[in-house]
Amino acid sequence: MSTENTADSTTPARSAEAQNLLKNYVIVAVGLGLVPVPAVDLAALMALEVKLVHGLAKQFDVPFKESLGKSLIFSLLSGGTSVAAVMGLGSLAKAIPVLGTLGGGASVGISAGAITYAVGEVFIKHFESGGTLLTFDTQKTRDVFENKVKEGMDVARKLKKNIKPEDTADAATTGQETGTASATA
Repeated sequence: MSTENTADSTTPARSAEAQNLLKNYVIVAVGLGLVPVPAVDLAALMALEVKLVHGLAKQFDVPFKESLGKSLIFSLLSGGTSVAAVMGLGSLAKAIPVLGTLGGGASVGISAGAITYAVGEVFIKHFESGGTLLTFDTQKTRDVFENKVKEGMDVARKLKKNIKPEDTADAATTGQETGTASATA
């Protein structure tokens, strides 16, 4: 198996498909705010991120190893992003009956969408440039990731305003048809 992606694997059509895949995952991630149980939403988000990176790797014909993908994603998320901290607190807030569930759900959904957007954008750019999981450097991408999280907050808010509950199921179903997404991650 080659450790380098071929340059001809990046076409406008492939990039557009990757962006569409990412949008579906962001919709599902925003829907994670509806998971009422604290910490379950965080576990589901991590599983969703791994499936996203796997789907993107497949899209760009990049070899994927789940353990390496998990490690890279965890490294990105643990790099001090304040959104991840807010999401964790939002998840814990769900333990408070009614108000905590509503408030925590709102913050978790937007934060999950933003993180998913950032993870997807960082890996899309990396794979488009011919990179693989073996050549991904979390230290070098940390600043880009942080900026994409901020950008992703706006994207997630806009998507949340425009999606209905059935859209989340549709996005998950679309991903399942291509073998890349799952509502339960």
